[in-house]
Amino acid sequence: MKLKQLKYWIKSHPHDIPHCYVVAHAGGVQYMVEVEVKGNLEPLRDDNEQMMHFDTIERVSGSLRKLGIERATLRLMDPYDEFGPTGAAAVHEDMEIRL
Repeated sequence: MKLKQLKYWIKSHPHDIPHCYVVAHAGGVQYMVEVEVKGNLEPLRDDNEQMMHFDTIERVSGSLRKLGIERATLRLMDPYDEFGPTGAAAVHEDMEIRL
């Protein structure tokens, strides 16, 4: 989903704000934002169709708060969890956060 589309969605439906996930990969240094649309997660993209990456959780928080989003789910992805379920592609932990 493009950032422009998300802005328009929130502006036209301020009481129906989509749920956002702030995704961090274990060992990674950047965060991504994914927006839940009809039960599917779509990465947030800029106007050039490039996925948006953020260096700190504070930058993610600032960007989403400007749009009117106050809560999100922080998702830590760990594709190398040796204690996770067998055969799982990636293990993740979710935590609700207030921006």
